[in-house]
Amino acid sequence: MDQYEKLKEHIERNSGIYDPIWVVPEEDYFKVIEGNTRSFIYEELSEKYVNDLKWQTIDSYVLPFKVERNVINFIRLEKHLFGTTPWDAYEKARELYRLYSDEDYSLKRLEQLTKLRTSEIKNNIQAFMDMEEQYLPKYNKPSERLKFSYFVEFRKNKELKRLVNEGKISLMDFCDWVGEGKFGRGEDIRRLPLVLKDEQSKQALIDDDFRAALEQLEQKNPAAKSKLFEKIEDVIAGLESLPFGELDEIKRGQQPSSAYPTVSAAVQPRFDSLPPERRNL
Repeated sequence: MDQYEKLKEHIERNSGIYDPIWVVPEEDYFKVIEGNTRSFIYEELSEKYVNDLKWQTIDSYVLPFKVERNVINFIRLEKHLFGTTPWDAYEKARELYRLYSDEDYSLKRLEQLTKLRTSEIKNNIQAFMDMEEQYLPKYNKPSERLKFSYFVEFRKNKELKRLVNEGKISLMDFCDWVGEGKFGRGEDIRRLPLVLKDEQSKQALIDDDFRAALEQLEQKNPAAKSKLFEKIEDVIAGLESLPFGELDEIKRGQQPSSAYPTVSAAVQPRFDSLPPERRNL
C-alpha cells in the first residue's frame, strides 16, 4: 500500500481530517494551496459515500483574496517542512524545486527559510529533477516515489559524480538499477562506488543485484560487507545531514556535548570489537 492509500484509509477510518487545509479565493471558486492530496481523497470518498454529507465539505483555513505570493510560500514551507505532518522527502524536494525554479528563490534564501544547508538543498532539487525527468517516465508506479532517498544518495556521493563525469556509468544506468530492484535500501548507494570500481562486482550487480555484487567484492575486499564500514558511513551521513547552524556550533565548540555522544555510541562498540593490534591503525 502506497502513502496515498495509507492516508486515504486513515482519513476514512477516522471520519475526516483533524488539520484543516488552506485555500485562497479565486474569483468564483477556492484554490487549494496546501492540502491537495487530502482534498483529492475527500472527492473520492464523496463519490464512494454519495449520501454521507461529511464528505461533501472539508474544513479549511481561508486566506484573504489576492494574498501575496510570498505569504502562500511561507505557509507551505511552515506547514510541510516544520509542521506536525511533514511531507515525505519527495514532496519536500518538489517544493524546494518549485520555489527555486518557479518562484525564483535563491539558494541563500532557501537556506535561511528552511535551515537546510545549500548542498542539501541542491542535492534534493537535483534528485527531484532526476526522478521527474529520467526515472518516473519509465518506472511510474506511485510507490516508486518512495525510492527518492536512492537519488539523494546518488547526488551526494562524490565518487559517483566522478564516475558519471568519466563516462563509467550514466544516470540512466542508475535509474534502471533502481527500477529493477537491484538495491534493498537507499543506504546501499553509499557503497555503490566500491562495486563499480571492480569489473566482476559490477557485472554481478548487472546480472543479479547489489547483495550479489557485495558478495563478489568481498572475495577481494573483506571490508566491503563490514558492519564497521557501514556504521562509519551512517555516522558520516548523519553528520552531513546536520543543519548548518548546528554544524557551525559544533565546529566552534559551542555544542560538542550533543553530537559527541551520538558519534561515540555508534562507533565505539565496533571499535571495541576490533583485535588490539588493529585499534592503532
